[in-house]
Amino acid sequence: MENNYNENRDNRLPQWQFLEYREIEKDFVYGKFSIAPLKKGEAQFFFSTLRKSLYNAIECASFTHAKFIDSTHELRNIVGVQESISEILFHFNQIKLKSNLDGLQGPLYAIIDLQGPRNVTALDIQLPPGISILDTSQKIATVTEPVRFVVELMIETNSSDSLQTRREMEFPPEDGYAIDAVFTPIRNVSSSIHLYDFENENGTDQREMLVLEIFTDGRVGPYEALVKASKKVLSLFLCFLSVEQDYETNQKINKINPVIFSSDIPLDSSEGEDFSDIPLDSSEGEDFSDIPLDSSEGEDFSDIPLDSSEGEDF
Repeated sequence: MENNYNENRDNRLPQWQFLEYREIEKDFVYGKFSIAPLKKGEAQFFFSTLRKSLYNAIECASFTHAKFIDSTHELRNIVGVQESISEILFHFNQIKLKSNLDGLQGPLYAIIDLQGPRNVTALDIQLPPGISILDTSQKIATVTEPVRFVVELMIETNSSDSLQTRREMEFPPEDGYAIDAVFTPIRNVSSSIHLYDFENENGTDQREMLVLEIFTDGRVGPYEALVKASKKVLSLFLCFLSVEQDYETNQKINKINPVIFSSDIPLDSSEGEDFSDIPLDSSEGEDFSDIPLDSSEGEDFSDIPLDSSEGEDF
């Protein structure tokens, strides 16, 4: 693969390039990127980190729950509707939602309310503000008789704290049915690493170029997905830089005024006593440092080896 990174010899920092973009279908979008120059081993590090972030860090909205009004038949046909409830739930699962509500923490609600007979598509869903459907022609159900077809839908994103618990819950038919939502917009991520000669002021050495290919389902484009994943990784590393800066600041202040950072807890009890003097001062005011030299009767034991009980000098 021919590279053009030697044109700017003074720039040693890695640079991203957008190589290719293709919308294969509405729900199948392809993007190709490259980053170079990288030192040996850095390309694999970039790919491993970004791949995990791409699959886990991008928020998307999906239908997570459906409640059929006036339906009492669990996963069986609704009167006047051709499809079974399980088939309709699968159709809701296939609908891709686009959301402009970053950081959404609570659920939103949509509704279908119409009179048959007619075909029901994604266009018939009444959505809350900030939510749109990628392909409104997707089929939901076929109402074959002049009956009312009403479905209440819950919309959530993968940023909701209780989402996993809610998805694992089993609902009785009167409360509706859980939808097996797919939140990640990433269909596939692949990479290749290429070696090339990089010229600098010290001569020529080999560098790596990472080529990254991202496939999405259309809810998020490949470039947008790469930007969001990169910001997520950057935010994680910045928290360590913040800790390091706080540590360095504390060290500088500690050199100026060490008393500020000395712990007062072991020196000062809740009653205001100085515990640092406990080893030197007993509860009766005696100096325990003199115990080996002074007996309880006031005799000086240090003279025993020199003076016997009969006054003879040994």
